[in-house]
Amino acid sequence: MKTSVLAFAAFLAATVWAQDLEYVPPPCVPATKPNPNYPLRVHILGVNWRHNDWDYFGWGRANLLGDYPVGLEYTSTCGLRFMYNAQAEEFYQARWKKPHQKMERLMQEIGSKHLNKCELEVAEKNRPYVLGPLTRPQ
Repeated sequence: MKTSVLAFAAFLAATVWAQDLEYVPPPCVPATKPNPNYPLRVHILGVNWRHNDWDYFGWGRANLLGDYPVGLEYTSTCGLRFMYNAQAEEFYQARWKKPHQKMERLMQEIGSKHLNKCELEVAEKNRPYVLGPLTRPQ
């Protein structure tokens, strides 16, 4: 009887604990197939996240690459987490939705070819960021 009470208590505890666990999908990465509708290249230097019951909220720093690169500070409420670009040659494809204020970025889930779009609100800086202690991904 003592064994069955302990087994039931363990089962009950495991059930309650399992209800608190929530599936968190892996973060998205840059889309791998070039898309001519997304001509901008954005190199994400750092990402910070907060989560509530419905959404992910992100912010960080990035560089908009091109002939005259500029730094960006951004916020994101796209509902999906995404990774920073660990390699210098990596970038996300993007396009302006509202020039120099809002952009839409392409990304895909790891192990999938399904593309997601994520909107970033940006503030442009005069110069690009240099990877260092203040921009190091956290």
